Amino acid sequence: MARDGADPQTRILEAARAEFAAYGLAGARIDRIAKNAAASKERLYAYYSDKQQLFLDVLELNLREFASDAVLTDHDVPAFAGALFDHAVLHGDHLRMIDWARLETDGTWLPALEVMVGYRDEQVRRIRLAQQLGRVDASWDPVHLMTLIFGVASAWMHEPGAVAPRGAPADPEAVAARRASVIGAVERLIAPSPIGPIN
Repeated sequence: MARDGADPQTRILEAARAEFAAYGLAGARIDRIAKNAAASKERLYAYYSDKQQLFLDVLELNLREFASDAVLTDHDVPAFAGALFDHAVLHGDHLRMIDWARLETDGTWLPALEVMVGYRDEQVRRIRLAQQLGRVDASWDPVHLMTLIFGVASAWMHEPGAVAPRGAPADPEAVAARRASVIGAVERLIAPSPIGPIN
């Protein structure tokens, strides 16, 4: 629903975030977004030429928030995995938007894609530095390792048996246990390998 006191464009973006995360691009309804934003459809179209433009703007906004929230710092890759997990728990709608974009667009999410490519490249650079400092197994291709870390951190967001009913509160103990498993798995993943380089 619309946030009290927010300007119309902000209200539209907030309503669109919820709508697109729930229904995707094809299933979202402009009239529902406008109603939940307490704005007219005419006002919405004054800001956004069509539904796809609004979808891509929401996607870019989500990805910019993600890119500023989960960053590898102090060469601590397990902590980075924990930060990725925390973001996925708090902002599951961001991951759903990425899934919808993959399913329902032609893959040219510019400028949203540029945000993610820049983010990935920077984290890869930091992983490479951690390898040079002996904090991460140097036999990993850092690009592959970044992908694997993201997959571990977001595993429960895509595992059917772990998905809670929509709107149901998360079990804090279960979330903490999963977070610990993510960190533990990444610690093992980056530990020096006794079997030589990974191909």
